Formats: sequence, C-alpha cells, structure tokens
Amino acid sequence: MVGYYLLAAEGYSPSVFWPVVAVFFVAICVVISQSLYFLIRYRNKKFSMGKRSERIWSPEDTFDPEKDVVSIEKDPNKDFVILAFADIQVWEPFRLGKKYVIYNTIKNTVEKAKPDMIVLLGDNAFYYSRQCYKKLVDIMEEIGLPWAAVFGNHDCEGNADLEALGDILSSGKHCLYRKGPRNLTGEGNFAVNITQNGEVVHTLFFFDSNSSFFEYDESTYRYIKADKEVKEKMPAFYAARLHEGKHKGEVPVGEGWGTFGYDQVQYYKWLLAGITKTNGGKKPESTLFCHVAPYEFNDAYFEWVKGGCDPEKGFGEINVKIGSAPVPSGMFDAVLEEGSTKNIIFGHEHENDLSLLYKGVRLSYSVKCGDECTAFAETLNGGSTLTIDKSGRGVNYTNVHVPLEGKRHYDKMMWYYHDQDLEREKYWEQKEAEEAAKEATNE
Repeated sequence: MVGYYLLAAEGYSPSVFWPVVAVFFVAICVVISQSLYFLIRYRNKKFSMGKRSERIWSPEDTFDPEKDVVSIEKDPNKDFVILAFADIQVWEPFRLGKKYVIYNTIKNTVEKAKPDMIVLLGDNAFYYSRQCYKKLVDIMEEIGLPWAAVFGNHDCEGNADLEALGDILSSGKHCLYRKGPRNLTGEGNFAVNITQNGEVVHTLFFFDSNSSFFEYDESTYRYIKADKEVKEKMPAFYAARLHEGKHKGEVPVGEGWGTFGYDQVQYYKWLLAGITKTNGGKKPESTLFCHVAPYEFNDAYFEWVKGGCDPEKGFGEINVKIGSAPVPSGMFDAVLEEGSTKNIIFGHEHENDLSLLYKGVRLSYSVKCGDECTAFAETLNGGSTLTIDKSGRGVNYTNVHVPLEGKRHYDKMMWYYHDQDLEREKYWEQKEAEEAAKEATNE
C-alpha cells in the first residue's frame, strides 16, 4: 500500500496503481519461471560420470564362480523364456510414461510372451540418457522379473557415460547387469548362469559390441555387385549401392559400426572354460546377447537368399542393409570353435527382424520396441523370445509383434529421412537409366 500512497502523492490516478502492480507481478513470474526452466535444463543436461569397475582381468586369472558370473535358478519343471527388447532409443523420459507407446509396448509384449527374464539389447536411450535409464529401471522393476542389458552405439551419446548408466542399471533390485573388467574393450561384459538343481544348464553372455570408434582398413572391405539379381532378391542391399567413386555400382558389406575387441573374444573363451570346469566338466549350451549383428550375418543372409530363402532356416524381414562392422571380429570363429553358443541375438537395425540358422548357430535380430526413430513402427513393434527347455537347450526363437497402443510420438524427422531416401533412390534410378540409354546409343 506504500506504493499506492506514493503514486497518489505524485498526482497519479489510483486507477494506475493496480495495472502497474499486475505488470510488475507478471514480469517477476516470467523471470522466476524462466530461471527455473534453465536451471532444470542445466541440471538435466549436466554430464554425469560413474564409478569404474575395480576388476582388472588377465587370461591367467583363476575363474571364480562367486565373482565372475551371476547365477539364477530355473524351475526344472518348466521352460525358461527370455524376452528381448531392441532399440527402445528413447531420448526424453516423459515418453516412457504410461500414456505413451513404449510403456504399452513393453507391457503388452510381456503379457503376450509371459517371459521369465527380460533383456534390453542396447540403444536403450540417448540425449537425456540418465533420466531415461532411471525411468527404464522403474519400468523393469515394476514388472518384477530378472532382467539384464547391454549397451549400443547410442547409449553413450547422452548426459551420462556408460559407467554412470551402469550404476543406474545396478540400482535395480532384479537387474543382473555387471560392469565387468575395466580393462576390457567396452562396458558391461558379463555372463549369467541359468542353473537347475544347482547345475549350470545354460549360460547367457552379455557383451558390448561397442560404438563406432574403431578405425578399419578400407582396403580389406568386401563389396558385392549391385546387379539385377541383387535388386530383385536383396532390395535393401541394392538400395545401399554406391553411386560414385572406385566402387560405383557395388554395395559394401557391413558399415563403420563397432564390433568386439580381441580381448573380449578371449574373455568369452575364458569365461566359458571357467564355467565348464566348475560345472563338473560339462560345457553348457549358451546364448550371446549384443547390440550389433556379427559380420558373418551377411554371409548367412547371402547364403539363405541364394538357397531360395528356406523357411526352415530363416524367417522375418530385411528392410535395410545389415549394419554390422565391415570386418569380422573373431567372435563368431570362437563361437564355432567352442561349440557352446547356439544363439546370437542383437538389434541395431530398427527395420529388420530376420532370424537365420547358419553353421549350427541361429543369428537373430530382435524386434524393435516402441515408436522412436523408426518409420516401421506400424508393422515392426514388440520384442523377441528365446525359449530354453528343461534340458537347457535353446529350442525356439520367436518374434512377438504387438500393435501400437498409447500416445504416439510421431517422429517427423524419421519420416522425413525415409521420404528423402525414396526420392534419392528415384533420382539415382533415373540417372542410371539415362546412362544405360546413352551407352546403348553409343553402341
């Protein structure tokens, strides 16, 4: 009221006072709200670093089943079903709310598959990754089943390093994730034994296929000719053909994504040897979970297509080129040498869900979960299951598709790129037709 009398003393009309107060009040509210907004934004975007693993591994170490592997007990009277979710790739935590597609996809797929365990196959989150991971942990803990996770190439592209995200995963009561040795390539290399009456009947390996920081020798790359047969039988590969340069008209096998390091291959063999020794000399069947497809999946696909796409060996779709590393890592050779791992399950390509049997090992994309970063959410949404029978064998791999339910995150940017790809394809087809016509005229 002091301001009121001061204004009156200066000759201002009392009717001016309240509008001035209102404007002043609104200005204060705007300043406070904007300050809080930027404070929250800063706090959310502030980069977090986690604690590194204290474990340093050497091939000469003695395997300790109490420290080097996690164990869960299986009911001997029933099969054990593992449900994998690939590439949730959420970047804002509110999109994991109960009104949205991702939450409902997880809920509906779990209800349909009735799993005993859940696995997240990497590219689980990015950008606001710290907040998204906390929300994912809440969702997994709400389900109440044992669960585990590996990292993909995008998980490190947020506001927390992989060690910090590993700390968040480990906060889950039912989470089996372990950071693994600190001196190995990648983060989160570990194993889980499935036991039955105290005996290991199946082992699950979780390995980081890493980001795209590897430098590859391009002279070792392999290319296939994008001819008429490739166009008809492998259109996803044909669409990725090179239009310029030394390898014009060819398709590179693999891309510049990450893969396993040599030390990871040795750690896989060391873990398997230790598990076998402490299991009375009996080597269990096993499954490997990672984010990026092994290089050899390309050969599996080429062989399958050449053989007429035998449904006994494969099922599912390839809508984009296989995005493996451009060179083999040695992991698949180790898998064949050891003879234990019969399933390798991965994600990375959001538009693929193909599963193939190759050299006695089933290599499988898992169905992408949710509507983030995909133009195929209407048809490829859900997860995939691996069933382990009473004897410990992985006997059935199945894609579980569920319809979209909930508030949709319409990813305009993904559709923009999808449309751009189609326009680009039309452009190059026209150019190639013009070149072919020109060559025919010259002849």
